[in-house]
Amino acid sequence: MDFSYLALLLCPLMLIAMFFIIKSMNSNNNQSQGNNSNVTEMKKNIGKLMEQNEKLVKEIESLKRYR
Repeated sequence: MDFSYLALLLCPLMLIAMFFIIKSMNSNNNQSQGNNSNVTEMKKNIGKLMEQNEKLVKEIESLKRYR
């Protein structure tokens, strides 16, 4: 069976899950003083995850071409 499509589905699903986790963490941290630093750190992490997602999608596409 060809499971390469699962990797393509997994990356966006993990990003969506991370957005919901961050949203719930953000709503819990709204009362704290350090909220701004947490938000900037989370935005950096989201950016890194999106870059990793793009790299993985490109790698999967290149692997498909070699088949």
